Amino acid sequence: MKFKAGYLWLLCGLAGCTMGPDYRKSAPAVPDRWQAEKNASSGLKPLTPEKLKTWWKSFDDSRLDRLMGLALAGNLDLKIALTRIDQARADRRSTRAELFPQVGLKAGAQRNQNLSPIYARGLRFNIFELGFDALWEIDLFGRQQRRLEAATADLDAANEEHAQALVTLTAELARSYVEYRNLQNQLRITHTNLQTQQHTLALTERLFNEGVGARHDVVRARAQAENTEAQIPALEGQMIAALRQLEMLVGKQPGALAADLAEPGAVPTAPGRELLASPAATILHRPDLLIAERRLAAATAMHGAAIAELFPKISLSAFLGLRNTDIESLFKSAAFSYSTAANLMQPLLNFGRIRAGIDLAEAKQKEAYLAYEQAVLEALRETETALTRYLKEEVRRQILGRSVEDQRESVRLSQLRYREGVISFLDVLDAQRALYAAEIELARSEAEASTNLIAFYKALGGGANATSPEIARETS
Repeated sequence: MKFKAGYLWLLCGLAGCTMGPDYRKSAPAVPDRWQAEKNASSGLKPLTPEKLKTWWKSFDDSRLDRLMGLALAGNLDLKIALTRIDQARADRRSTRAELFPQVGLKAGAQRNQNLSPIYARGLRFNIFELGFDALWEIDLFGRQQRRLEAATADLDAANEEHAQALVTLTAELARSYVEYRNLQNQLRITHTNLQTQQHTLALTERLFNEGVGARHDVVRARAQAENTEAQIPALEGQMIAALRQLEMLVGKQPGALAADLAEPGAVPTAPGRELLASPAATILHRPDLLIAERRLAAATAMHGAAIAELFPKISLSAFLGLRNTDIESLFKSAAFSYSTAANLMQPLLNFGRIRAGIDLAEAKQKEAYLAYEQAVLEALRETETALTRYLKEEVRRQILGRSVEDQRESVRLSQLRYREGVISFLDVLDAQRALYAAEIELARSEAEASTNLIAFYKALGGGANATSPEIARETS
């Protein structure tokens, strides 16, 4: 009995042995500095993780801040991501439970006939039992431990998927808000230019009626006004679509934000001269890279679990309760019984099933490793591209701003020269058309600069740890 107990303790000590490769997290190879930073016109300031968490506050727009609070509290994609965390957590608990003995209540009845020559041949007897049955598979070669490691990595990945949902939501909401304000701005510019062109049309009609102007000038002025007026329905349709997108992102039904955003506002802008210190620092903040790394860890653990299938499975079982051949005597003290058993199962013939499982797990591990490397390259590309586009668009926006000022002066001078009879009315219309085009292009450039800055913050993993104001107050 002492030998058996010592043997069992030896098995328990060996249960920490695990098969397959141990996962070791290593930092990916990345450049020392950003390539886009070399082309920056002025030095970039360091961006702290705390500012990156709520990057949209750099736009200093109270409406945007309020929409972010609504989205963080009511967005359905975030709620779906939270349910996936619950699923992964439950799966890990289930996997962990397999490491421990399973105890159940057992009740049964058997009808037996003896065929052995040792005892009376043909003897028939019953066995009735009621008690507790326990079964424990000793994880001698770490199969269950590796599965637990994989489940833990999957839970970590689910948490990072929620963080990635936050990154996507905050960026998409800010981009949609910029688009909505940009369309409002374009609509305002279009209405202003239409009023100017209608005033010009009225002037040409008056001059024509007085016999001073030409009918050709009236037709041209009317055509230009009608062309500008035709832009309004398209802009209004796009603006409504952007509003519906905002309402969906905050988890509201159509029309819920109409009154709140009806008043026109400026396109939010931010200086955007802040940057994380290095590409390596960016890697630490991007949830999609952390997801890829956790998937690699899970695939590595499952590779070890597949290898462990080659080795024996050892299980211990026990019964404690009542057992008797007569059901009427089952509950008497003499019916008390207990039994223990040990079983060993060594796979011998499975037609390559286990080897195929190992090959499959190894292939999935390689796939996860390559996916991680690809995610790192994609992160570097996305960040470099977003930063370059923002810096270049800022230069373009400044040039367009000067162009609009020149176009306004050109319209003023053309109107003055027309009154003096130096130029034709066609020159005035051309100047007005050029001013309208320049103002629209400037508005689009301002929105594009903000959109590129939003894309840059998203590429840095901004908003990954954001919380709604309600949640923040509850946890403070």
